[in-house]
Amino acid sequence: MSSLMNWLEPQEQLEAREEQLRQQVNALSDAERKAFYQEQSKLIKDPDTYATLNYFFLGGVHHLYLGRYKRFIAELILLVIAILSFLAGSNGLGIVILVALALYELPQLFLSQKIVRQYNEAKSREIYEQIINSGSPYRQ
Repeated sequence: MSSLMNWLEPQEQLEAREEQLRQQVNALSDAERKAFYQEQSKLIKDPDTYATLNYFFLGGVHHLYLGRYKRFIAELILLVIAILSFLAGSNGLGIVILVALALYELPQLFLSQKIVRQYNEAKSREIYEQIINSGSPYRQ
């Protein structure tokens, strides 16, 4: 699913997926549930940290927090090009790049809670799928 589609996802759908996952995790054995929560505590991210990092949105630092390295590199390259454009006297190109980055990043600032909840739900689902996999050492 594309990033834009995630932003447009109705809150109710996300809540329904989270509730379904909670019920599935509650149905696990004690050992499996313990393993799930131990692994989950290592992978889940804090929405407030993401939002704080997003204040530096022109650097794309918040993408690193969620492991989105390609997005970070792309934004960093664009930022460097914009800065070099300003230094070279081509202010028009620099302004266009900065405006484009701002237009792309601004919605992420306001939707940071939802973006991180979606990330955490996806990571939690991956952990759950690993645990219920027949090769899991936690399956009885």
